[in-house]
Amino acid sequence: MYIVIAGLSDIGKCLAELLVKEGNEVVVIDRDPARCAELANVSECMVITGDASQRAVLEEARVRNAYAFVAAAGDDSENLMLCMVAKEIGVKTVISLVDAEEHEETFEQAGVTLQVNPHMVAAEYISRLISQPYVRDYLSFERAEIFEIEIEEGMKCVGRSISEITTPSGVKVLVVQRGGKYLDESSRIQPRDWLALIVNRESTKKGTEFMNKWFTKG
Repeated sequence: MYIVIAGLSDIGKCLAELLVKEGNEVVVIDRDPARCAELANVSECMVITGDASQRAVLEEARVRNAYAFVAAAGDDSENLMLCMVAKEIGVKTVISLVDAEEHEETFEQAGVTLQVNPHMVAAEYISRLISQPYVRDYLSFERAEIFEIEIEEGMKCVGRSISEITTPSGVKVLVVQRGGKYLDESSRIQPRDWLALIVNRESTKKGTEFMNKWFTKG
């Protein structure tokens, strides 16, 4: 995929490096020559020194051809302006960092495809590590969350068949994987299996109770 990132904040830099490692073609735009030079020396992404709020700079970055445009500048007002210029040029998928929760509605009204609050994302992730240490990774969506759990020795689900792990309404086991293969419902869960679970937002409490029942030890 071809992706344009405007702003070399810490998150913008990390995002660019991750996307490049995954094989994407990435262009990063930032006004600071020193930051641009630093990234250019350590990354394979293309770096443009310039003001991403200027149409000429975005045209140089071929933003019209981008699969997605990401605004990752230093503050919400700048990110909003960057998103609006990108949309005017014709970018369909526009994503922005939003630091202040009260600004999210403004971004939504401006037609920004997705707004990400990095502070909230980090807080939610740390909260999961504390309250649900068995969760190895998770994705948060507006209406649901997906949890990835590695089965360990001593968990209450070990030795049970997948069909025995009865889920409440709003909670569903998506897949159970072992050695790269998907297991059917008659298979018995073993340590080192990986399980993916989806929980609807309105069933968050039920989901937590279900996970604490089956994936804690003892």
